[in-house]
Amino acid sequence: MIYNGYAEATRIPPAWHGWIHHTVDTPPTEIDYKPREWEKPHRPNMTGTPAAYRPSGSTLAAGRRPKATGDYQPWTPGQ
Repeated sequence: MIYNGYAEATRIPPAWHGWIHHTVDTPPTEIDYKPREWEKPHRPNMTGTPAAYRPSGSTLAAGRRPKATGDYQPWTPGQ
């Protein structure tokens, strides 16, 4: 098999996903496929790029992680 570009599973748009996974019988090119109003536009996997999701608290996120509160006591060597 020869891929057209980088082989990445998330490059498959939602219209083709059903056909590739055998949940529909006809590919989107043979039917008049219209996305539902609740479907978001397709986005490829952003992992490893500047657009990757980085939740607050991540060491890669901008800013600083908020201090721990409550009953958390950090471990220190020698205790």
